[in-house]
Amino acid sequence: MKRTTLAMIAIAVIVIAAGGAVVFLVLPKLRTPPSPQCPGKDNALFIVYYSVSPNEDLFSGMASWLSNVIASNSSKAINVTLSVCSVSYANLGKDLKAAMGNRTFFPVIGIHTTSDLTKAKIIQILFDKHGDYYVLKEDWVPILYVYYMAYVEYYVQKPVLKLPNVSGVAETFRAPKLLLNETPVIGSPSAKYYLVIYEDVYCPYCAKFYADSLPTIEELVKNNTFAIVLKNFIVHGEAIPMHRNITAMYLATQNSVAVLEVMKTIYGLVEENIYPSADQVADIVRSVTGYTNFNTTVDAVDKVIAKDTEEGWSYGVYGTPGLLIWSRERGRGVVIVGHATAENLLKIARTYLS
Repeated sequence: MKRTTLAMIAIAVIVIAAGGAVVFLVLPKLRTPPSPQCPGKDNALFIVYYSVSPNEDLFSGMASWLSNVIASNSSKAINVTLSVCSVSYANLGKDLKAAMGNRTFFPVIGIHTTSDLTKAKIIQILFDKHGDYYVLKEDWVPILYVYYMAYVEYYVQKPVLKLPNVSGVAETFRAPKLLLNETPVIGSPSAKYYLVIYEDVYCPYCAKFYADSLPTIEELVKNNTFAIVLKNFIVHGEAIPMHRNITAMYLATQNSVAVLEVMKTIYGLVEENIYPSADQVADIVRSVTGYTNFNTTVDAVDKVIAKDTEEGWSYGVYGTPGLLIWSRERGRGVVIVGHATAENLLKIARTYLS
């Protein structure tokens, strides 16, 4: 798949501590389950989506895993075989909508069963119980959902969401943070859409995105349709010094356009399979800004990088480029991972966010 993926996603086991027990996530063979009446059928793993439907077969492995975990965590006192189905948020009953609370991340995973799952400690930790419904706590999304689905999608070559020609990951109602003193924004904060790019200077697919797709978005910055927001998401450890240098430059100069020009220059080299050193990046920064002595502390720089990375993970980004198309007017966004054409980004914005 044409993207750079975090090495940790390639691990086939997720370890979750559950009251002293250690639960191992062993990826089972995927199957395509039947779609029962959803989510009311007994023993159903249901996936609630907002406007973009999920690929149900990607969740079948999770259903098998949860069935095994429930049995092992209850000393085999509870044996359920979970089938998979999906349902739109609009079609949920009032009680289940209320049980879900103010969700900011879709799809949401839940279980409907008449069996009492509370004897399984892992279920108590991961899910909130509402009658016969168990709804995954949103705080666990990066562990149970992002890690698992990122791994499965990487090997099965299917996106989580059914979006054409892109690797759709999630829909979100949580606005990206735009702290202008920390975050380079090219364009107006009042633009109709934000394109937030979570990137790594050594990512070849980021370089491809900059070369193929970004010029079109830059044209749309001029008429206030888009603003481009640049965020750190380092997947290559050796790229840390470069990101520190560039982040320090922005903190000192507040020059968003200069950051974009530096990134373009670096990615131009990466496109030619040249990965610049920290000294070369410093020279690039000097050529764009005229100087490199920014007098910015490492702590201040690392805090910005850490906040960017944490935000990316919270959106389900697990590789680069991570792209969030955010509608400022609708207060909603779509997250994808990997290279995407400008045409497909615009289709997503017009179809789901207008």
